[in-house]
Amino acid sequence: MITVAQFHLIKHCIEREGLSQRETAQKLGISRNTVKKHLQAEKPPTTMERKRVYSGRKPRSETERVLPLIDEWLKADQTVWRKQQHTAARIFHRLVDEYDFQGSESNIRRLVRQRKGLLQDVYIPLEFQMGQQFQFDWGEADVMLGGKLTRVYLFCMQLSASRKRFVRAYLHEKQEAFLDGFVQGFRYFGGVPALGLLDNLKSAVVKVLQGRDRLEQEAFQALQAHYVFKAEFCNVRSGNEKGQVEGLVGDSRRNALVPVPHVQSLEELNTEILLPWCERSALHKKVPYTQETIHEQWLKEKQTLHPLPATDFEACRTTECRVSKIATITFDNNQYSVPGPYVSQRVWVKGFVDQVIVVAQNQIIAQHKRVYEDGGIHLQLDHYLEALLRKPRAARDARAMHAEEVPQALRDFHRQMNEKHGADGDRGFVRFLLLHREVGMDLLVQTVQAAQASGIFRYEGLHQIVQQLTGQQPNQAALPTTSLPADLAQYRVQKANTNRYGELTRGGAAK
Repeated sequence: MITVAQFHLIKHCIEREGLSQRETAQKLGISRNTVKKHLQAEKPPTTMERKRVYSGRKPRSETERVLPLIDEWLKADQTVWRKQQHTAARIFHRLVDEYDFQGSESNIRRLVRQRKGLLQDVYIPLEFQMGQQFQFDWGEADVMLGGKLTRVYLFCMQLSASRKRFVRAYLHEKQEAFLDGFVQGFRYFGGVPALGLLDNLKSAVVKVLQGRDRLEQEAFQALQAHYVFKAEFCNVRSGNEKGQVEGLVGDSRRNALVPVPHVQSLEELNTEILLPWCERSALHKKVPYTQETIHEQWLKEKQTLHPLPATDFEACRTTECRVSKIATITFDNNQYSVPGPYVSQRVWVKGFVDQVIVVAQNQIIAQHKRVYEDGGIHLQLDHYLEALLRKPRAARDARAMHAEEVPQALRDFHRQMNEKHGADGDRGFVRFLLLHREVGMDLLVQTVQAAQASGIFRYEGLHQIVQQLTGQQPNQAALPTTSLPADLAQYRVQKANTNRYGELTRGGAAK
């Protein structure tokens, strides 16, 4: 019988080494007729062809022939992600394509079902000590968020002993959401277990080492140090090792989020839907092998948890960057403004799930609401006011003037000041805007409303109204007449005589 390897050698000797059939037969120790036969075939012998050369033995059935292959593939699947394991249909097609299988697919399906049953592991019932362990995993679900179908990511954590659950939705699975979930979860549980069991996520693990060893992310190590717990990681593609939280992911999606909820914000989804669902399940579900509810067991486990630290962990992703010429930094493909004096300087950016904070010399210099649409630019008018004082004509078209924080009433008033006083009106309006640092935008709106009613369109008058509204200066119009000098009503200012001015200039010229 010739094997596939020998067929390969025959082809190699003839086509690569240029040997004759006789020389090939001599080199390989086979007959010349065998060389000729397989050269004419032009393809390697199949398993079926090799089986037919045996004589004097009863040929095995098709299913018996492929049974070792099926067992080998099913055994190998135990080390592969379950979503990429062989199905019965895939096994059948491989047998047909690769091993010229002649049997039926129904027999293969029956055989695969039987062999999988023999390969099943025995699961060992576990009992966890109070306060010893929690399990964590991410899940996904769709919700109608602000009228738009949105995929959200569910941070799912469960105490292993009491089965107390915590589920919180985020817009992504980035490190800041990962860290914030633990902060919120530990606060909800009222303490911290000794161990946490989780997958080998990039948010937590830099590199998987040998065995159970991991090179962990620095931020995740800081989180563990802050809350004093130790992380344990599952084997690669072994999510079944944290079966409790795997069940929580599916349970929360099927029961808390069916039908698809309609909410206006993530805060509404978390506080009005997910957390109440966690509370209801704790009150009604019983802990396995006990007669107590999850809530009753949690009250006991809570006493064994490590106390929460005095302050929450700063759950953010930190990066260093340089301030651009337009006084912005870039974080996750979005630009955020900073005060103009920091242009070209290097600063630290802290990205939280709901805000972006910029720090320089250990001081917060800018704070923005976090935005997740890529490619946007988000400016605060206050960061450009000093620059606008030097370039007042740019005030009308400055992008920061059209930010959401700037009320339309102020923009309309600026247009009126510009129409009446030109560049002086622009400069006076910028000086007026600087007052918001002392009194706030709302009071500036009240000021321009009062100014329009009185026909005041200069900075000095606006400043006086601000002082009156804040109680820093008495309203002169409200002074009683008794406090005025007696002869003030008769006082008149004489008009200037232009003829006298002409006489003086002519007289000066005569000299």
